[in-house]
Formats: sequence, C-alpha cells, structure tokens
Amino acid sequence: MAETRLHRLSIGLLAIIAVLAVGSMILVVRTDGQWGLVLLWAAVIAGTHSLSVPTPSGKRINLAIGPAVSAVLLLPDVLAVMAAVALGLVGGWVVLQWRSKTDRDADSDYVAESISMIAFGLVASIMLGGVAGSNIPFAWQQLLSVTAGAVVWFVLRALVSAWVGTEREDLASRYLWLLALEDWTVALTIFTGGALFGMTWFVMGLWAFAVAILPYAFSHLAFVRYTSTRITYGQMIRALAQIPEVADLAPRGHSARTADLAVAVAREIGLHPVEVTDLEYAALMHDVGRITLTEPAILKAGYTDEDIARWGAQIIAEAPYLQEVSEYVRVQHNPYRRPGEAKDPDVPMISKIIKVASAYDQAVHEMQMSPLESLERIHRGSAYDFDPDVSSSLRRVLVQRGVVAA
Repeated sequence: MAETRLHRLSIGLLAIIAVLAVGSMILVVRTDGQWGLVLLWAAVIAGTHSLSVPTPSGKRINLAIGPAVSAVLLLPDVLAVMAAVALGLVGGWVVLQWRSKTDRDADSDYVAESISMIAFGLVASIMLGGVAGSNIPFAWQQLLSVTAGAVVWFVLRALVSAWVGTEREDLASRYLWLLALEDWTVALTIFTGGALFGMTWFVMGLWAFAVAILPYAFSHLAFVRYTSTRITYGQMIRALAQIPEVADLAPRGHSARTADLAVAVAREIGLHPVEVTDLEYAALMHDVGRITLTEPAILKAGYTDEDIARWGAQIIAEAPYLQEVSEYVRVQHNPYRRPGEAKDPDVPMISKIIKVASAYDQAVHEMQMSPLESLERIHRGSAYDFDPDVSSSLRRVLVQRGVVAA
C-alpha cells in the first residue's frame, strides 16, 4: 500500500515538473535564451540518472546533480537553468522507472532527488545572478552560489527522504534522516566535479572534462572499494556467527533471525545508522561464546548465559574494530533495570534490543510458543528483564510484518 502511494506521489510530482519544463522552455524559446544549449544539458541530466554511486548509507546517489551544477554555471539565466533541470527530471523519471523493476526505492528516490535538485537550481542560479556585478571575484561568485545551493540540496534531500520514508511504517523518520546525512562525502565529490567542469569550461574547453572527471573517478573507486570491503566484512562476521550452529552448540538460524529482528526494531526506534550496523554485528555474534563449550573442563565446572556472553565478548574483542561490539555482547543478558532504579545506565540500548530479539526467537523456535505467546512472555518480563520501549517496538515490528494482529 505504501509503495502504491509513493508511486502516485512520484507521478503527481512528475506532472508538476512536466508543466514547469514546458512552461519554462516556451519562455526560453520566446526570449531566445539559447534553447539548444538548454536541451543539451537537459539530455545530459536525464542520461546521468542511469548512473549512480554507492554511499556509506547503503543506498546510491545518481550523478544527475553533477551536470545540474555545471548547468547553473554555464547557462545564461535562472529561466534556462530551470528549463534544463525540469526537462532533465522528466527524462530521469523514465530512466528510474526502467530501473524500478529491481529497485523498490525508485519512486522515493525520484521524489527526494527531484525536489532537492529543483531547489538547488533555483537557489544557486538566483544567487549567482544576485552577486553578479559585485566586487567579489567571479570565481568566488560561482563557488559561493554552488555552495549555497549544495547546502539547500543536501538538507532538503535528507528531509524529503525522511518524510517520504514515513510511508514505510517500519522505519523511523529519525533513522531515515540520519541515514541520508551519512552520504555527505559522496555528495561533496559529485558537486565538486560538476563545479570544476562549469568553472573551467570557458578557459580549458574539452580539457575541463578531464579536470572534473579524474578527481571524481578516483573518489568513485574509493567509494566502490569501501562498499565492497564493508560487504566482505559483513559476510565474514556472518560466517563466524555460524560456527556455534554448525557445531550444534547453538540453534540453527538463531543468530541470523535475531539479527534480522533486532535491526528491524532498531530502525523502528530510530537508532543512528552506525549503531544499527554495530547492532547487526553484535546480534549475529551474540552466541559466539558457545564455541568454548567444547572444553570438557568448562562443561564439568558449569556455566551461565552471562559466562557465554563474557567469553564471546573476549573472542570478538580480539578484532580492534569490534571493541565496542564486544561490549554490547558482554552485557546482553543484564536486566534493563534493577529494583529501586528506573534503568541501568550501563546497559546500552543495543544490548537491550539484542536481549529482547533473542528471547523472542528462542520462545518461538525452541520453546515452540506461538508469536503472540512469545510476545506476551516478553511483556511479562518488562518489569525488570526487558526494556518496555523495546518490547513495544517489537510488537509494532511484528504487526507491520503481519506476524501478530494489531
């Protein structure tokens, strides 16, 4: 249902942009505003919608904003800029719809990108025209105008992404806002490339393309490599998490199910994306301490869940990058509060979420309880063991997934 509403929203926005494109183009032709150049930039903006770069948030930013930056610097006035951007966005919608066969976020991406790009073109071109003729050097006029437009683009894109994302009830707007802000490094690189081309074109001609594309190409390779490394790192952690299960020291699939549910709860609550990643790693490895149960001395002496968590934390802490994750694992079994206190400040929210997600999965798959019975078991333990905020979030996640009734 949410996807249908988003598609309708993108169609409505497309209609508005199409009207803007036709109206502004008519005015450009009537005023002899270099309509051929406008069409050229519109085609470039539309074509680059098919190109995108991975970002730290896990999403992708298409490169259309790069040519839009160049268009602001090379087209003669605000009207020409708006005509090029609007026409480019109409063509970009076609590209995104073609990609939407495999991209469920195509509509939300179009809404965020189009609104922010139009705002950028308007702000940057108006400011550039406003400072023209001042005592500020021309290069600084261009730089200040692009910078002001870039700030508006970035903030507005993050806000619209968070607002549009509320159509997905499983994601908190705070999480979506923080997720969008994670992409500032990639956005800065794209804006820099577009600005370099626009500022050097009249001096360097076709060489301006090399000046703009080479720095971006190196950055693009770095972004791709970072994403690849991050994926590989996650795969290694998943493999490590399965060792106790392969050795029949932990229930099969428990770590993956716990991580999936814990991440859903964290996103619904609105944790920072970096915390969500740490949570996923901690949830995957929360039972890794069970690999010590192959030692006869340990089996003879006895052990508790806290012991397993502590041993697992010691194993995880061997990787310096996972020091903080190991602490989340170490305190995962601690109650969220003790008698006489509102909550235990030494137990992070991540550990509380893992405790609830793991307990729910154990109740369903080991105790053979129904989802509703498992949920009620957790609610009954909310006096001390389970954080009631996390328990309530778990219920909402299960309702959104259709596991329990609202």
